[in-house]
Amino acid sequence: MTIDIDPVIGTLGPLTFRWYGVLMMLGVAVGVVIFADQLRRRGISTDHAWGIAVIAVPCGAIGARLVHVFENLGYFWENPGEIFGLQLVGLAIYGVVGGGLIGLFAYCRWKKLPMLKVLDSTALAFPVGQIIGKFANIINGDTWGNPTDLPWGFTYVNPDSFIPDRLLGVPTHPNPMYEQIWLLVILVVMLVSLRRIKIDGMGIVMYLGLYSLGRFFLSYLRVNKILFWGLREAQVIALVLLVLSIAAAAYLVYRSRKAPPATVVRTKKTASR
Repeated sequence: MTIDIDPVIGTLGPLTFRWYGVLMMLGVAVGVVIFADQLRRRGISTDHAWGIAVIAVPCGAIGARLVHVFENLGYFWENPGEIFGLQLVGLAIYGVVGGGLIGLFAYCRWKKLPMLKVLDSTALAFPVGQIIGKFANIINGDTWGNPTDLPWGFTYVNPDSFIPDRLLGVPTHPNPMYEQIWLLVILVVMLVSLRRIKIDGMGIVMYLGLYSLGRFFLSYLRVNKILFWGLREAQVIALVLLVLSIAAAAYLVYRSRKAPPATVVRTKKTASR
């Protein structure tokens, strides 16, 4: 598949409009709408959705930038002036999620909202927003894969794409599309499972665990530097999150089984009166 799309839509005076920014903002907007609907289903005012977004989105952007700088520490060590650049390419999804969740935690503490219910309300919003955002990566060519001879490989030919010059015109694995497919699988699994599993906190844990599982294997097809044991940075993070997710899921199940039934609690309160 040949991709010859200019990442820049156009300019207006000093402003440059890019497909990346447009699609990312679209992903955020759709994600917030889904988040608001999930809050409503859990009995929480939808007014909090945009309030959380105002705090969480900037925190996510900062977190993503920090992860991106860490991943390219050698380059930014030599070019420190670009650390605080405004361009949004190369944003790391783990930084987005991590920074966004920190902002969400702060808001929930401030407004005294039920943390686990709010977290679960993001579980479907995150993958949907990512699926939309991946179209930005496809246009940009900034998450390229290894060269491939498969018929569905992406071949970037636009000189303004972010793919390295050595891979310009070379078919590469369509990693953003692979992730979109995996995110769709995650959505289906969660939509089916969460109807039966009524444990607060399990939604966000399931999303983080499933995404990390897929990201671990898909990273083998990406061109990223290796840290140790043949593992890339994203794979190390994915493994840590996967282990933490399994531990968190086990704890949530254990806690739900130990908790007394709601009817018993109400009976005791009634009796005490």
